[in-house]
Amino acid sequence: MSYKIIILIFSAVLFSLFFISCEDKFKPPNSETKLEDSVSQESWNSTVIFSELGNTKAILKAGHISVFKSKGYTQIDSGATVDFFKNGVQVSRLSGQRGRIDDKTKDIEIYDSVIVINNEGSELNTQKLFWENKTQKVSSDVFVSIKTPEETIEGIGFESDQNLKNYKIFKVSGTFSK
Repeated sequence: MSYKIIILIFSAVLFSLFFISCEDKFKPPNSETKLEDSVSQESWNSTVIFSELGNTKAILKAGHISVFKSKGYTQIDSGATVDFFKNGVQVSRLSGQRGRIDDKTKDIEIYDSVIVINNEGSELNTQKLFWENKTQKVSSDVFVSIKTPEETIEGIGFESDQNLKNYKIFKVSGTFSK
């Protein structure tokens, strides 16, 4: 074979590959995602401060945050820590793996390996926790365990102030010492 024939065959193969590889580029995008379901903002390793009248109420730190503006919520999907404050003093810390913030009310739901520790060393463990911004209270409707220096109490469901000083546990079981 001559050099010109080899170049001609090589050029034809390249030309064919070019059109085969470009074939899908001219089709319209096939998207199952609706515009209202899409993320409007994203951030990584972020800090969000919740305040009222210049007073810090809570500080959220999260690995990844996605804002769904059209749906009215913000999603946390890679770990979160929330420090709660009262009169400028940190009173407790909440942590969990994922959660959701209602953008209107600023209420926070945290899921998966949830832990709350207050300044006195009391510790709450659960899989789901809800913090209501307006009342500054936390609650859950699933299994919870609270350990204090004096007792360990378990139950299904609970309500408390955000610093775990005044709490109610429903369907209680536990170990108490005098």
